[in-house]
Amino acid sequence: MKTKKNNKILLIMPPFWDPICPPQGIVSLKAYLDNRGYEVHIVDLNTDGNLFKLQQKHFELATSNFPQWKFLNIPRNGPRYFARHQLVWFYSLQRTSKYKELIRHILNFDGKSICSDQMIDQLDSIINQIFNIVAVKTQELMELVNPDIVGCTMLESTFPSALAILKKVKEINPKTVTVLGGPGIVTGNMVDDGNLQRISEKCDWIDAIIYGEGERVLEGYLEGSFGDRKILTIQDLENDTSLKPAPHVLLDIKDIPMPTYDGLPAIKYLWLSVFSSRGCPFKCTFCYEKDYWVRFRKKTVEQVINEMKALSARYGKNKLFYLCDSLANHIATPLSKAILSKKEKLRWDCYMRITTECLDEEKVKLWARGGMERARIGVESGSPRVLGLMNKDISTEQITTGLSNFAGSGICTSTLWIAGFPGEREEDFRESLRFLEENSRNIYQADIWEFISSPKKLSPSEDTGVDFATKPLYPEEFDDLLLIKYYDQESEGLAPERFDKISQFEELRMKLGVPNPYTLKELLEANKRWVKLGHKKR
Repeated sequence: MKTKKNNKILLIMPPFWDPICPPQGIVSLKAYLDNRGYEVHIVDLNTDGNLFKLQQKHFELATSNFPQWKFLNIPRNGPRYFARHQLVWFYSLQRTSKYKELIRHILNFDGKSICSDQMIDQLDSIINQIFNIVAVKTQELMELVNPDIVGCTMLESTFPSALAILKKVKEINPKTVTVLGGPGIVTGNMVDDGNLQRISEKCDWIDAIIYGEGERVLEGYLEGSFGDRKILTIQDLENDTSLKPAPHVLLDIKDIPMPTYDGLPAIKYLWLSVFSSRGCPFKCTFCYEKDYWVRFRKKTVEQVINEMKALSARYGKNKLFYLCDSLANHIATPLSKAILSKKEKLRWDCYMRITTECLDEEKVKLWARGGMERARIGVESGSPRVLGLMNKDISTEQITTGLSNFAGSGICTSTLWIAGFPGEREEDFRESLRFLEENSRNIYQADIWEFISSPKKLSPSEDTGVDFATKPLYPEEFDDLLLIKYYDQESEGLAPERFDKISQFEELRMKLGVPNPYTLKELLEANKRWVKLGHKKR
């Protein structure tokens, strides 16, 4: 495909992705392509409150039938199964008894939730409303922008609506080029695991699928560099000897122009967003960030703070930023020092790993003075054995000290936990519960999710004696209703066991009064508790 630079590109973040900050994927693509002469429009459908009300309605209906869902952290774990239900609904041509049996499989993830036909009909009605809204919005966008190319972000939670959007685009104008792009549609998705090939073969309304870092690949596709290939990666550019001169494949992210949110309703986001790096220098067993981004790269601190100042001034003087990095450890100190030296009032929320720096109380106080408002910390487990299996390279004692330092400095500690990691024994999980109880005063938020298997089994850095092999999750008889394949552990740590652990964790969390805020009201209550505990809240 060969395009002209005056052709219009429309990039859409489909529902359902947390609408807490501007989505950096399409924001970065727009900045990169704008700088190369393309006309790019971006839209985030997640700022439509009606769509999220329907997701909430789906969860509330299910919870009213299955009271145990109140203890399964549905705001975190529910969207995955909600997306699977949507996808089967969209992909299945008929609502047969076989269809309903598959939906029963999908929604019975805890082994205790058997849907009646009537309940499935009610849930399907909600999903039907969602796709109707998506169709109307797609029609409106096509009339407003009249794009030549439409691209949608490809995540597990956005995948069903992305397919619906691009199918509607082709119905409206078959000549419009349609592109899916992003990390993939299941955790740990790889370009060669078969799922992208299934989409390519079964969804003839999709012209191209871009897996991985997108700027250079999308530009190459727009310039016609890939011929008839439909599944495209950065490696395709690297291996293409016909390109003269050979491209410097991996993008130097310092070369990405300053982003803008033009086209997005910036006033609707609690945070503005920037990123200071791509990839991760660590090697946690369960994480695919290092594979997806190929290698760790970072911007200069001057570039990051200049972007924050410019975006704050341009979009309502909002000074609270979400750092969309895998981890912000690399920039926490220089960014804090820069903010203090320039006397800026910028504040930031980020992901952090407990490292030796976090054990330095004065260093953490510097981060607090330099604007760090919340640290989202991957605690994962309170078991030293499981932390070893995860290759976290940290002790529970160090995590305890780190949490104390963050909390003592007034930084909100949002802790992230994993239930059912392969090899996790009952006594290991008991250690997690004890850790939560012993450290509850220094935990602002405790958010637990289930371990999800990828198509490719985990590859630990050393022999752990644990079987990480995976198998297809749903019975083979449903393959004709499933556009893509999902996976689970071969022999242990299956979903019902994981959700039993989540239930135990949630019951203890609630008993201890540790919040897990997902709404503005819950966030305000969590802040009140934090102050009452004696932790400063700037």
